[in-house]
Amino acid sequence: MNYPNCARRIGLALTLGLLAACASQPPDHGAEQAQATLLARGLDANLTQDPLTGELSRQQAVRAALLYHPAVRAEYARLNIAAADVVRASELLNPRLSVNWLDVSGGSNELTFGLAQSLAAVMLRPARQRIAAADYELAVLDLADTLQEFALATESAWYAAVAAEQSLQVQIRASDTALWADELGSRFAAAGNMAPLQRAELARSAAEAQLARLDAQRKRDLARARLIEQLALPHENWSVPTALPLPAAETRDQDQLVAQILDRHPQLQKLAAERRRLLSVTDSAIKESWLDETEVGLEHERSGDERANGAEFALRLPLWHRNAGTRLAMTAELELLDAREAALRYQLPQRLRQQLTELSLLREAIEVRERSLLPALAAEVQARQERVNFMLDGVFNLLASKQSELKAWGDHVATLAEYWQQEVELASTAGQAATPAGAGQLDVSAVAPPESSEQKTEAQDNHQHHGRHH
Repeated sequence: MNYPNCARRIGLALTLGLLAACASQPPDHGAEQAQATLLARGLDANLTQDPLTGELSRQQAVRAALLYHPAVRAEYARLNIAAADVVRASELLNPRLSVNWLDVSGGSNELTFGLAQSLAAVMLRPARQRIAAADYELAVLDLADTLQEFALATESAWYAAVAAEQSLQVQIRASDTALWADELGSRFAAAGNMAPLQRAELARSAAEAQLARLDAQRKRDLARARLIEQLALPHENWSVPTALPLPAAETRDQDQLVAQILDRHPQLQKLAAERRRLLSVTDSAIKESWLDETEVGLEHERSGDERANGAEFALRLPLWHRNAGTRLAMTAELELLDAREAALRYQLPQRLRQQLTELSLLREAIEVRERSLLPALAAEVQARQERVNFMLDGVFNLLASKQSELKAWGDHVATLAEYWQQEVELASTAGQAATPAGAGQLDVSAVAPPESSEQKTEAQDNHQHHGRHH
């Protein structure tokens, strides 16, 4: 072969290498695919940069968190890293150019040029592209799952903040009632119409009520701080409602919900994607072990007036092993995926049924309070008020009834708050990205201490005085 032929061959090899190494464009459908996945799970994550101020609803709070929190931007950045890996998998290794120069005794010299390309890089390029595409698919599912968890965490923080605000309202009313009772007790004691033990009990109750109010304020501030951290809004010109939503009207069918999660639960979908990726990795790993460091190339040698051209081929000989370890490892990983899937298919229905049972019991407790307990306590307070007005009962009996009513309202708010936190847990278990809408709101504005104005105090003193004699 002459030198011009060698140059043409080297040029042809370089051209083929460049054509084979053309990198594909990075995929850009991942964000839209993740948003479509979340939409199927009940969350619209296709958001705009509208200002979010004033009283934030639950949906607006989730929207604010997904728009502004740095952790969300970090998840989209991880998706872009996976997209870069897809591009990297389409790129071949650059060819290796070698130059050798020898000074031969007698005044001559030898010059050798070599151009080699990794055969493994060429033959395994499709497999690596498939693996990178599978990794990108997993990254999309990871993005959807992370955004779903973040949305549910925001809902949990929102429910906690609203519950803390409403609990504080009830506790303020309870504290005012106890303080009013303590004030009346002080006046009665000064007039000699109250025993020291009863006076001490009223003072203790007032102090405990003040401490409970301070604790409710502290919990409200902590709940708001947690929500602030979750939202990461660039301003604090916002608030949350002061009334929890009541439970949703519809009830869920356990068997139908179990069938749904076993059919399309996010964790099961992710395991299926991991299995597809593992099969691609297994095929690629076996081929790569045979082709590792295999090279093909062209070589040109010049010694004085002589020219020599030739091809080069190098590969590993399978003398010591035949990839048994690789096959065993991949088989074990597949078995691990099967075991994880079997565990999920057993655990998810059990957890779901238990959470539905808890929700049913909490809903029943809420209904009993609304239907029976709270109306009964309100009627008792009203009857006590009438007896006090007709001097048939003492004002402290009225205040005791009112405190019992306020305690029941506090328990009611706490039960409702627990109900919605359980709804968040159920949504997470069922693979949903949002809790259901409530049916109205819990209104505690009508619950106030009875006749607490200063103008009534003297009349209540007289009532208590006559009541003691009666």
